[in-house]
Amino acid sequence: MFVHPEQVHAVTQRHPAVRRARLVVTQHEHLDVMTLHAEVGDQHDSSLAANLAATLREVCKLRGEVVLCAPGSLPADGKVIDDARCLA
Repeated sequence: MFVHPEQVHAVTQRHPAVRRARLVVTQHEHLDVMTLHAEVGDQHDSSLAANLAATLREVCKLRGEVVLCAPGSLPADGKVIDDARCLA
């Protein structure tokens, strides 16, 4: 699975309600799972998560989950993609 930070940026640029985002890659039953955590305020369309998932699929050519988060909930470390897989 190859996703670049520029692709994550392209996804968020299409959705003004997203303030900041981080793509987290985990592993479940030997399959990679991609989840976009997106910080949004109170004022967003109820279909935002579904629309973000569709844009993620379009831009990255991979399916992913979307989790909407409160502003300030993502770490402020500059990381756009977090590979949290246990590759032991």
